[in-house]
Amino acid sequence: MNTEEMTVYKRDFFTSPNLHKLGVAFYAIRITLLKAINELKSRITGRVLDVGCGVMPYKEFLLESNRIDRYEGVDLAPTQYHGKVVPDYFWDGKTLPVSDNCFDWVIATEFFEHYDNTSHILGEIARVLKNDGCLFFTVPCIWPLHEVPYDHHRFTPFEIERLLKKAGYFDIEIKALGGMHQSLATMLGLWSTYSGISGWKKKFFIFLMKPFYYWLIKKDQPPVKFDNYVMPSGLYGFARISKK
Repeated sequence: MNTEEMTVYKRDFFTSPNLHKLGVAFYAIRITLLKAINELKSRITGRVLDVGCGVMPYKEFLLESNRIDRYEGVDLAPTQYHGKVVPDYFWDGKTLPVSDNCFDWVIATEFFEHYDNTSHILGEIARVLKNDGCLFFTVPCIWPLHEVPYDHHRFTPFEIERLLKKAGYFDIEIKALGGMHQSLATMLGLWSTYSGISGWKKKFFIFLMKPFYYWLIKKDQPPVKFDNYVMPSGLYGFARISKK
């Protein structure tokens, strides 16, 4: 697979979740993330900055809303992961290389867990947002270590809310990507893929597991309230910044 084909594949991985292509490890979480992105699509407007953009997999999908004036991405120096996608800006991991008060929206999908100083990056995002500008984010709860050693956090909704308020955000909405059923489906998919079983045993277990896996996904109800013994598979949310 060449770099151009790899880039298209990575975009499909995000915007067209398919069990056959993704496998049981990734399918469950990807369909919940796409639901969150669909909600974002119904709200996003103006000039948009995608922080930690990678291949900017949601760009074309979000532009379909016809309410985005300009979509730009910022990331570290390019790697093989980016394929032929070149971010609009490269940054040093500390200061976003854009002016103050210039974006209506900033999106940060599956990014905050990889940044070691959440308060700092929330402040940088607040700086580049216009007054009353909006932040959209997603973070995992049920997910293994990844991009090691740059995997720093797993957040609770209460910690995210605390950090957002401390950074000056308001009108904060934090929602679950999935609930207990989705979390179990995700764990079953990850276990069957990465626990070390292989060969016919792995294929046989996945064959037996799939009906239950599908049932869990179908029956899942993301919690509307974060209470004791609630287990969200991940979180997403919206927050605005005031500069008055």
